[in-house]
Amino acid sequence: MKVSVVIPVYNAEKYLDECITSALEQTYNDIEIIAVNDGSTDKSLDVLKKYSDKIRIIDKKNGGTPTALNSGISVMTGEWFKWLSADDVLLKHAIESLILETRKLDEKSKSTIFYSNYNLINKSSNIVGKFMEPNNDNLSNFEQNVILLDHHYGNGITSLIHKSVFDKCGLFDETIGFQEDYEFWLRCCLIHECNMHLIPQILANYRIHEDQLTKKKINESLTHSNVIRNIVLNKLPVEEKTKYVEAWKKYKKQKPLKIRIRRQIRDVMFKVLPKNVSSMILQTYMNKKNTRY
Repeated sequence: MKVSVVIPVYNAEKYLDECITSALEQTYNDIEIIAVNDGSTDKSLDVLKKYSDKIRIIDKKNGGTPTALNSGISVMTGEWFKWLSADDVLLKHAIESLILETRKLDEKSKSTIFYSNYNLINKSSNIVGKFMEPNNDNLSNFEQNVILLDHHYGNGITSLIHKSVFDKCGLFDETIGFQEDYEFWLRCCLIHECNMHLIPQILANYRIHEDQLTKKKINESLTHSNVIRNIVLNKLPVEEKTKYVEAWKKYKKQKPLKIRIRRQIRDVMFKVLPKNVSSMILQTYMNKKNTRY
C-alpha cells in the first residue's frame, strides 16, 4: 500500500533538511514524497531542489497551508495520505506503524483518521516534552464526536488518511484561514461518519518555535474554533445538530471542576490581558502541562 507524504513548505529553510530526511529514512519503503513550496520567500525552494531526484516538488504562489495540502493531494498516487509539516520530524518507524494499524481495522480503516502521540521539540531539535493524545477508540462515533466538538485532538502531522476519505468528504477548506485540520476532522466525523483512531505510540516530533503559525495565532484559535464548530454544526439536520449541542453541553458540565475553572480563567485572561501576554502564558502552560485548552 503506497503512502504519499505531502509536505506543505513556507519559509522553512532552517528545518527542511531534517524534515525531508526523516521522510526519506522511513522503514516503510512504498512511499512517495511531495513537497509543495507555497510561495516561500527564503531559500526553502533551493533546499528542496537538493532532493529533486528523490522527491516531487510543486512550486506555487502563496495560498496558505490548505492550498498546499490540496495541491499535493491532487497529484498523489498513493492509497494513503500522510501529512508532514516542514518544521516537524517523523520517527523512522512512523509510517510502518501507521500502516500496520490500518491492517488491523481492515475495511473500516478507509473511513478512519489515524493519529498518534508525539514528542515536543524545540528549535534545536531537543525533546522538551511528550504529548499523549486521548484514547477514545472504545467510544461510539457519537461519543467521539462530542469530545471532538469540545476540543481538537489528533495532531495533523501524526495523521494517516485513506485517499477515499477525500473523495467522500472533500479536501481541506481553503477559506477557513487556519485550523484546517480541526475543520476537516469535524466535517469528516460529524457529517460523513468517519471516526478517529489512536495509535498509542510516539511517531513524530512536533517542533515549537518562535515562527510557528499556530503559536502566533494561539489567541485567535480559541475564537476560531467556535467559528469552525458552528460552520460544521450548521451543515447538520436540525435534529442532529440539537442532539450534538445538548450532548456537548452535558459533557462540558461533567468535566472535572479544575478543568472548568481553568477554562474560565483562560477566558477572562484573554479579555483583560494584552494578546502578546496572554499568548505567552497559554503557550507556556501548554508546553509544561501537556494539554490543550
